[in-house]
Amino acid sequence: MKKRTRLQAMPGRVKEAAAVRAQGRGPEASRSTTSDGAGSRPRLDAVVEAAEEIVDREGSTNLTMRVLASALGVRPPSLYSHVINLKTLLGYVQARALRALGSDLQRAAMGKSGRDGIRALAMALRRFASSHPGRYGLAMSEPIDRVAMVAAGRPAGEALGAVIRSFGLSETPHELSFVCLSTLHGALELDRAGLYRGAQLDVDVAYALAVDLVVHAVERAAKE
Repeated sequence: MKKRTRLQAMPGRVKEAAAVRAQGRGPEASRSTTSDGAGSRPRLDAVVEAAEEIVDREGSTNLTMRVLASALGVRPPSLYSHVINLKTLLGYVQARALRALGSDLQRAAMGKSGRDGIRALAMALRRFASSHPGRYGLAMSEPIDRVAMVAAGRPAGEALGAVIRSFGLSETPHELSFVCLSTLHGALELDRAGLYRGAQLDVDVAYALAVDLVVHAVERAAKE
């Protein structure tokens, strides 16, 4: 009787976790692949997907290996065959979140410039923060894996930079990018934190004013 390997003996979703190495998109990358009946090909890592769901639902501080294992229906020790520790897993989730946000921003800004471009970026940012609150918060936090975050952040940076330059600027000052993002992010964070909950405040109007501030800042920079 042929002895089964440890990976073959694992439940389906956890077995898929080996695909993270196949994708080469995380710190634990290798060249393994999984098969879905149509031939061997890389697939999204079930372990990380489950972690992302928990982060969005309960927040990154509530993600533990025990909670994740329970969600996957496996024992916690089996997860360490795929990720070294919780910090590594969170670093992977963080980088994926920033990469996904960047993709959304690029799609929103495509074909747009000037004020329309800024407004499109602002709406895309708000949609992502609303749809993926945990991952958005993680993406906007101090990098866990700085090298991975720098690479993951390029699409977002390119989208914002292109719109800023469409105002007539020859380059994108880091300080201006910081002000644009911090203005929008600050409004989103105050809303999410509930600081003004119960107050007579129209959040939509407040966010529109924040967007106008960003437009004004870029227009002013373009005139200097």
